[in-house]
Amino acid sequence: MTERAGDMYECEVKALFMQDGSKVRRWKKASVATLASGEQPDIRCMHCHGRVRVHKNKVAHGPADHVEHLSRADSEGCQAGSYYDGRGHRMSANPVD
Repeated sequence: MTERAGDMYECEVKALFMQDGSKVRRWKKASVATLASGEQPDIRCMHCHGRVRVHKNKVAHGPADHVEHLSRADSEGCQAGSYYDGRGHRMSANPVD
C-alpha cells in the first residue's frame, strides 16, 4: 500500500526492549491495525513525532484503520498529514518523547 498525504497506516509506539541487561523504552514502528481505538499516550506520528489518535474501520465501506494528528498545526506541517500545506515537512512543535 502506498502512503499518500493523510493516509497514515503506521505510527510509532513506545515498547520495552532489553539493552545491556536492563529494560529500556524505545520507539518502534507499528501497524495501526494492531492498536486499540482512541488517543493513547505512547503513540506518535512516525514522520513528525506529533501526537496522533487511532481510528478503526467500523463499516465495510469506510476508511481503513489509520491515525490522525490531534493538532491541526502538526497535520499542516507533516508530509503525511491530512491538511499538509505543501510548504515542506516540519517536525511537531510539541513532539511526543
